Amino acid sequence: MKKQLLILIFVLCSVLSINAQVSSINPNTGLRGQTLTTTITMSAGLMSTSTPPLFGNDIYLQQGGTIIYGSVTNWPSYFDWTLMRNVYADSGSVSFTIPGNAPFGLYDVNVNVYPFSTPVLYTLPNGFLVGGAAGKIGGHLFFDANQNGINDVGELPVGNQRILFTPGNNIAFTNPNGDFRYYADTGVWTADYQPSPTFMQTTVPLTYTDTVPPSVIGRDFGTYSSSHTYDNASYVVRTRYRCNESSRLLIELKNLGFLPVRHVATITTNNFPFISSTIPPDVINGNSRTWIVPSLGGGASEFVGGIMFYGAPGPWTYVEVYLTDSIFDMSGNLLEVLSDTYISEVRCSYDPNDKHVSPEGVLAQKYTPIASPLTYHINFQNTGNDTAYDVSILDTLDSDLDLATFQVLGSSHELSTQMTVNGEVRFNFFTIMLPDSGTDEPGSHGWVTYRISPKSGLADPTQITNTSYILFDLNPAVVTNTTLNTMTALQYPDASFNTVDQSICETDCIVFDNQSTSGTSYQWIFQGGTPSSSTASAPGAICYSTAGAYDVTLITTNALGSDTMTQLAYLNVGASPGVFSVVQMGDSLIAPQGYNSYQWYYNNVIISGATSYFYVATQDGDYGVVVGNANGCQSGVNVPNVIIGVNDISLSNAISIYPNPSTGSFEISFNTTGNHDLKIQLFDKVGQLVKEQSIQSVSGNNKIAMLNDELSAGIYMLRIKSNSAVATKMVVIN
Repeated sequence: MKKQLLILIFVLCSVLSINAQVSSINPNTGLRGQTLTTTITMSAGLMSTSTPPLFGNDIYLQQGGTIIYGSVTNWPSYFDWTLMRNVYADSGSVSFTIPGNAPFGLYDVNVNVYPFSTPVLYTLPNGFLVGGAAGKIGGHLFFDANQNGINDVGELPVGNQRILFTPGNNIAFTNPNGDFRYYADTGVWTADYQPSPTFMQTTVPLTYTDTVPPSVIGRDFGTYSSSHTYDNASYVVRTRYRCNESSRLLIELKNLGFLPVRHVATITTNNFPFISSTIPPDVINGNSRTWIVPSLGGGASEFVGGIMFYGAPGPWTYVEVYLTDSIFDMSGNLLEVLSDTYISEVRCSYDPNDKHVSPEGVLAQKYTPIASPLTYHINFQNTGNDTAYDVSILDTLDSDLDLATFQVLGSSHELSTQMTVNGEVRFNFFTIMLPDSGTDEPGSHGWVTYRISPKSGLADPTQITNTSYILFDLNPAVVTNTTLNTMTALQYPDASFNTVDQSICETDCIVFDNQSTSGTSYQWIFQGGTPSSSTASAPGAICYSTAGAYDVTLITTNALGSDTMTQLAYLNVGASPGVFSVVQMGDSLIAPQGYNSYQWYYNNVIISGATSYFYVATQDGDYGVVVGNANGCQSGVNVPNVIIGVNDISLSNAISIYPNPSTGSFEISFNTTGNHDLKIQLFDKVGQLVKEQSIQSVSGNNKIAMLNDELSAGIYMLRIKSNSAVATKMVVIN
């Protein structure tokens, strides 16, 4: 029974170990032509039931079709008397000889072990880095302004141009100083300038052919372009932010063209306060600071603000940095507006060797617009105890990135850059002499920034990842974090709305036009409105009953996130004139004075020119008036069934009053066709009788003097009345 149990345990352990991996290899970096001894460590406990690599092909490094075999020099073991066999340690020594022509780059570490007679293969993917070179080929690329094939005094360097090296079809890039360096294996190499679109080569020979070793310099090329005059870049250098510590912020502006330009760069930060900058800002507005660079020459760059110092953010918050850079030609014409956003979580501890990408994307999937260029920023720091003579960074670009769009934007130190046809990029900071952090902490940092675009026609969605490997001299490679962007055609939501008018009146309703893009759901908030909220894309008419200034908010959402637009005091609701009445005095209709506008109507039709506060009716019917106040708001009232006076006392002419207006005394003149008993009445504007006089008319013309010194200034209505008829006339007393 005990024997069966031991067998069962042995089989179970063997099955489980199949999922184990190679834990590590140390050192994990070697140079071409070098023989070195490494320590390979397997998963804990794996070797207690296995035999180590036995044969010459049991352990090897592999990159594609290139295999470098190793040999076990020592794998410790002891004899277990209980199991009656040797038990091997988890680690052993393995020696590798790296060929001088081994390709640069990362290699898988493959190990065969023997739990039974059949070997089981375990792999540490990309566990070993091969570097080194037999020599270098270098030169300079210049803008040949006069196209004479000679690098004349004052002719500018040209960066980010490609020099093709064969065999292998690898690329070396010119740095901002126009220099390139290619680190080559032993052999014969050809250097060939590959002009970017709109550029052409002006120098001969067209190519250079050299044998390495030794190293070769002076392989210069001239180039010219008649159209590539403006090319600019602006970006936030990805500095690190730690809780409870002040931080530095760098913004670099670059002129990649050949004509000078003017920059107006604005930095806006959240969550941490501005302290100072080595170059004071030209404009300060809240948490935004603006620097004006009046002229930045072709090929030049500038860190605006110099070094900006910011106070410590609170722990576990996010630092938000927004850059907007408006670029003008020297005549003041706007060329373009560039922007960059850096949002990073503040950590109380961090790996000083890290990688960032912009745009970072949103949500856990890091959704990013599918056509967005990606800007990568790699930070490194020498945290050892001695100066680093050389620093190299290996970056294997994702297969969904377009290698033709690769462009180095900037670096902390002089840099040479190489790229293989399969997208392996090597950033070389040779003889950087980077001090260690214990000796010179500010000087122990370095960085490089580059930009590259996704390939066109990617599936939606497509994930793009990126990891870098940083080498300080011959020490094991430091592996950065892995960035992620999920490229999608889905756009970030953009909240926007509009109305025909932003001023309405009490009791009015208004319709809001949703002008948002890329939204799938909406949330409206109407302060003071009815309804006060809505989730409809088009919420319909919103009514306002009380005068005031009201905010309107629209939140637009899709799978990428939300965007909010709040317009403060967007809608102005004016007070209406309110309720009023019209007084009829004979044929005259009188509305209250004091309004800004009046318009009279007859049978719901506008009476042209009837824009006074009173109107004398000329025929029977329905009348109305609409008044307006200073807000432009209106109210109206109807006066139905107006009947004007009948002149059956045979007033042969209209009543005449002279003078009118008067100071209080005036004369009334009218004609009659007989003798009549008449009453002459005077009413004020509210219809109160203020004076009355009885007379008897004579046939023909009648004149009556009215002395009214006791009347105050205003509008009055004069009425002449018989037993069967009435006639009216308005009187104005000043």
